Formats: sequence, C-alpha cells, structure tokens
Amino acid sequence: MLPVLLKLKLAMSAASGLAAAAGPVAMPGNAIATVIVERAAAPVEVKLYDENLRIGATIGIRRDGAMDDATAAEVKHLFRCRQTNRERPIARRTLAMLADVADRYDRTIEFVSAYRVQHGESSTSPHRGARAIDFRIRGVSLPEIRDYLWRTYTEVGIGWYPVEQFIHMDSRPTLHDTAWTFLAGENHYHPYWAEVARRPVSEATARPPRHRPGV
Repeated sequence: MLPVLLKLKLAMSAASGLAAAAGPVAMPGNAIATVIVERAAAPVEVKLYDENLRIGATIGIRRDGAMDDATAAEVKHLFRCRQTNRERPIARRTLAMLADVADRYDRTIEFVSAYRVQHGESSTSPHRGARAIDFRIRGVSLPEIRDYLWRTYTEVGIGWYPVEQFIHMDSRPTLHDTAWTFLAGENHYHPYWAEVARRPVSEATARPPRHRPGV
C-alpha cells in the first residue's frame, strides 16, 4: 500500500498534467472550495532531523495534528525520551504547530528534545507531559520562528535559547501564554520581543487573531 504522502503527490502530479494538457480553464467556485478543503485535510510533509542520533525522517502530519496509526507510532518513537527510551504520544496541539512551521518554512526541522522523563525533570515540565519540542530550522533565524509562533498562537509556551540555538515550543491548554528568553542559566520571563511580536503594526494592518494550535 502506498504511503498517504506518496498517494497525494501522485494525485497532484496527475491533476497538474491533465490541467496542462487541457489548457487554462477557469475553476468554478465550488471546485476551488473543494481544493482548499482537501489541502487543509491533506498531511503536511514534515522533514525531521534528530540532533542526538544524527538521523533523519520524513512524516506526514495533518494541520490539526492528526496522523494515521502508523505515523503516530513512528512519531512517538522519534520523540521518545533519550535518557530512558520511554515513549509517549506528543500532544496533538503541539504536533499541529509542528506541521504549521513545516508547511510555512518548507525546510528540515532539527529537533533537540521532546518527551523527557529522566531523573530531575520537573513534574510540571511540558516535556514530561509530552507537550513540548525544542528545535531549530535550517536556514531560518530563531527570532523569525519565535515571533511567528508567539504572534500566531495562544495557550502556548515559547522560549528562545539564543546560546543553545533552539526554540522551545509547547501547548498548554487552559493555561496562560508564557514567553521567555533563557540566558545565563535562567529563564527571563515577559521579554521585550514577546511584547513587540504581538503588537499590531497599525489599526489598518492589524494582524489576524491568534488561535489555539490545531483550531
């Protein structure tokens, strides 16, 4: 059986070929709406690279964070605790944000850490709760990723680690948003960049409203 992503690519290639052969034809409104809905439901190709094990993987995650069973098992294994090898499904809202940044930047996502349950990990840590991923994206600046996530989503935790060179991203339903910069061994909360990122440019060019991941 062909993987979902391969089926999707083959279908899109075939459709493109037919469209090119037939020449430019205006699409009716209902057809355009169908294409938009199908695109939203289709998996996003997420290219991952494990910074610890130095291995790569490509998976398909839908924009709401959902996956088929085989992909869910692969993702759970990829993001397992590196110290204990224990596995736990990553929160769907966190995966929705991962799919979003993969779709937005279309580059390899290098992840540093996800699920963590080793000795010393705080009982309230979003990593212990399988709601967090620490990552960077090749060719994209950390401030760009940081500001996009903070500007776009609510019920999230976004941390900037400029020395370690990664972004922390977690979903925290029902909790208040939290932003921080990690410097000199400490989290510095309410950083100025967070205020600026959510500040409307002007009344005429107000940004789209923030929303919960996967919603």
